[in-house]
Amino acid sequence: MDADSLLALVRFHAWANDRILTTAAGLSDEEFRRTADLDHGSALQTLRHVVDVDWSWREFCIGNDVGDTYVWDHGYALDDLPAIHAFCLEEDNRLRSYVESLDDAALTESLVGSADFARPRWLIVAHVVNHGTQHRSELARYLTECGHSPGELDLLDALELQ
Repeated sequence: MDADSLLALVRFHAWANDRILTTAAGLSDEEFRRTADLDHGSALQTLRHVVDVDWSWREFCIGNDVGDTYVWDHGYALDDLPAIHAFCLEEDNRLRSYVESLDDAALTESLVGSADFARPRWLIVAHVVNHGTQHRSELARYLTECGHSPGELDLLDALELQ
């Protein structure tokens, strides 16, 4: 994958994250925190999971293996929607800047995490985007059920808006 294509995916990821987080502001605190039919239990926990995975994989890509810790173990309080949204905007900017700094050789470089894990850098970043898409679609369904549809979250629609 070339740098421009990967950057387009990263921009989509940031746009879609912002759209979900902006829409989630319409939830009551009870709707935001209650257990629902989501992989991580609640909208709060699902959003925390998304930003944690984004952060931890970017950290891995830049050479900081955070192991089994979470982003909130590193001084980021992500206990409410405004904090999660602010952190997500910052993290999306960090990921975009990181991808913009890579040339084709760096994109194809294999990153090794253990004896059984080695993947090209571009694939790890693409995984971050794909992982976010999975959880955003869960959240979009939940938001819609609560009367707050985020609308279209399609890649092609998003790229036309940028």
